[in-house]
Amino acid sequence: MRLLIAVTGTVLMTLVSCAVGPPASTTLPAPPRPAARPGPWDTTYALYDPAFFGPERPLVEIIASDRLRLRDGKLRDARLLLNKAQRRLELWVGRRMIKAYRIQLGQNPTGPKVRQGDSRTPEGEYFICAHRRSTFYLALWISYPNLDDARAGLEAGRINQRQLEEIAAALKTGECPPQDTNLGGRLLLHGQLPAHTAELARDHRSRPGALRPGLQVGDADPSEVREFYDWTDGCAALFNPDIRELYELVPDGAPLTIVANGPVTPPLTR
Repeated sequence: MRLLIAVTGTVLMTLVSCAVGPPASTTLPAPPRPAARPGPWDTTYALYDPAFFGPERPLVEIIASDRLRLRDGKLRDARLLLNKAQRRLELWVGRRMIKAYRIQLGQNPTGPKVRQGDSRTPEGEYFICAHRRSTFYLALWISYPNLDDARAGLEAGRINQRQLEEIAAALKTGECPPQDTNLGGRLLLHGQLPAHTAELARDHRSRPGALRPGLQVGDADPSEVREFYDWTDGCAALFNPDIRELYELVPDGAPLTIVANGPVTPPLTR
């Protein structure tokens, strides 16, 4: 993955003089440490350096200004890169990083997912296999388990041959694989913690006019958040305004790469 992104940056530097839109992204080496700090009782807190997130503009504005192409109302050539250690979800269109989003992970954020109940986020190559409403507002479903997860699960005795074949058949047709095996499932990119939404909604209703334009009652303002604790069961949580625009504009089938850590691409100034 590191080589791919480094090469991508080089290719963009060559092509940008002929391209319409902003200059190429600059990719930095993988940070040596996670963007996280320990909290009480074995919790972790994601840390968000504002320089590495955004641009803090609605995605629809970026699409318009960069003249990005849509198909059936969704971004063409969209792909996602989730960097667990840096608590970042990057949206790429083709070979350009468009926007970086803040995420929180599970209560056991280190290491790949291997079984039901381990509270880990998987690592590997996946795709968005469904859009659905969720207890956590909106959700993009991750195509976990992939074939590598299934083969490892078969070898470890967590699933049988029939289950592996069912997983393979679903993935081949672009569907979500079976979600009820001992490998676990129902892993999503979803919205913010409901208790946080309820708390914010009470505050917003008590202070009419306090919401920044573009936000809805109960929304966190991602640009103002500097840290938030990891709280999921292995999903990746975003703040509601961010999952809302990804839900609207990222299509089913969009590739999703999840890495433990890797190069970081700061957002372009637009």
